[in-house]
Amino acid sequence: MKLDLRDFEGSSLGPYDLCIIGGGVAGLALAWTLRRSGLSLCLLETGGEKPEAATHRLSRGDITGYPYFPLDMTRARALGGSSHLWDYEVAPGVRRIRLRPLDPIDFERREAIAWSGWPFGYETLAPYYQQAQAFFGLPERPYTAEAWHSATTQPLLSAKSQVLRTALFQFGETDRFYTYYGPALLADADVTVCLHAHVLELLTDATGSIVESARVRHPNGQTLTVQARCFVLAAGGLENARLLLLSNRVCPTGLGNAYDRVGRFFMEHLHFLSGLFVPQERSLIPRLGFYRFHCCDGVWIMGKLALQETVVRQEGLLNYCVALWPTDRLALPRRHNPLLWGGYEALRVLREAIRQRSWPEELPRQLGRLVRDAPRLIPWATTRLLSLKGKPRATGREPVAFVLHHMAEQAPNPESRVRLSRRKDAFGQPRLELHWQICRQDVESLQRAQQLVAQELERKGWGKVHIEVLEHFPPSGITGGFHHMGTTRMHASPREGVVDPNGRVHGVKNLYVTGSSVFPTVGFANPTLTIVALALRLADHLKTHLQ
Repeated sequence: MKLDLRDFEGSSLGPYDLCIIGGGVAGLALAWTLRRSGLSLCLLETGGEKPEAATHRLSRGDITGYPYFPLDMTRARALGGSSHLWDYEVAPGVRRIRLRPLDPIDFERREAIAWSGWPFGYETLAPYYQQAQAFFGLPERPYTAEAWHSATTQPLLSAKSQVLRTALFQFGETDRFYTYYGPALLADADVTVCLHAHVLELLTDATGSIVESARVRHPNGQTLTVQARCFVLAAGGLENARLLLLSNRVCPTGLGNAYDRVGRFFMEHLHFLSGLFVPQERSLIPRLGFYRFHCCDGVWIMGKLALQETVVRQEGLLNYCVALWPTDRLALPRRHNPLLWGGYEALRVLREAIRQRSWPEELPRQLGRLVRDAPRLIPWATTRLLSLKGKPRATGREPVAFVLHHMAEQAPNPESRVRLSRRKDAFGQPRLELHWQICRQDVESLQRAQQLVAQELERKGWGKVHIEVLEHFPPSGITGGFHHMGTTRMHASPREGVVDPNGRVHGVKNLYVTGSSVFPTVGFANPTLTIVALALRLADHLKTHLQ
């Protein structure tokens, strides 16, 4: 049942059996799975059915660590959440979301990686991974390269290798969460879906051990409370931590934060263009189709090179894979990303203010950022303008090599974190501050992995990898993938984590968290499939716990 708070004048809702905070992928998967369980459900979504400018501005935050994308660019506040941002184009006009489960090694406690290990193994999530496939319109087919190759398309580069393997990614439908699951729940009489319901904080009893209600902001400026027996935070890898920190009336440091763990261990997947693979024979290039987007039995797939798990263990490395992007130039890649510049974000803020005919947020600060970044913004903008006016570059040239696009796991680091900023949002609440840290282990592991890939490709006679010399630490050009993970990490002990193995917040009897914020370690696979698998596992737990 749809309930838009713009048209609601009451001061309270409930009580419900379960209140889910967040209408993104995790929240919708959880609500969809529980909708016929006999439990009364309420789902609170801060946005509307589609992204809206006014709500979107609430995602703005501050960057104080390693350069990162503007936070509002990496999130979508609307029913369907981040699925509104999925735009991976596997073919002209065909957009998909890249999917893969974590590897078994990603769940293990690894001596070389401090803070590593999940409280359960891969086998615990395996059945939920299979069920999760259906949410993306995919069959229950394995993620082994051998199960997908054909006589004409094979994972050649890792054949009979003791060092390399081919990691397979499947690509699911991008819009199912906001065109099917979201609308279906809006029409479901057994589920109350509240739109434009911005949760300000969770209110507890006097002991701080039971959440009694969520305080929600009305679009008209008033507040209301939503009561429930149980609450689940499913608001994303950043907002889950923010809501726990904001809920500090009884517990001064925030809920679940007795040991200062909430917001720490922020992790991303390190995306890095570096190195060039030049095949020994030009005739090899068309035979490497398995490492490009291609459709097999109606499913879009792609292979990437990865290291065998035995090698990862022996070398004490973080997990890692590398994509091969065809290029018609024998030149090392350029790393040039204006999205990481403060001046670029200032341009976005000013442009939006002009469109909305409103006063720009913190105008002096934005102008200062523009001035500081002018030496690189002006050449970039000029080049971009000239390229738009000129003729498009010819695309008929045959590829001669492959640029290496690395995607690597990041080690858990308590100093990489999110916290509350001194600056406030439109509702007068502290914004989020991201202090992303990249440590030496992250970079050295990535470099060693690239060396091992290069050595094995050369040993097998496939060609030569030209590796760049990285003169600075950390090297410029490392970016993330909009993957916000680890900020409410899962651990059996409250001294080392925020939630227990079932996702329940330590010290709070009826509050759970689901999504990528609970990941203790992150592997190299995109988090989406694991997010849905964890939501399905939590649904099974709540069916038993709340009956």
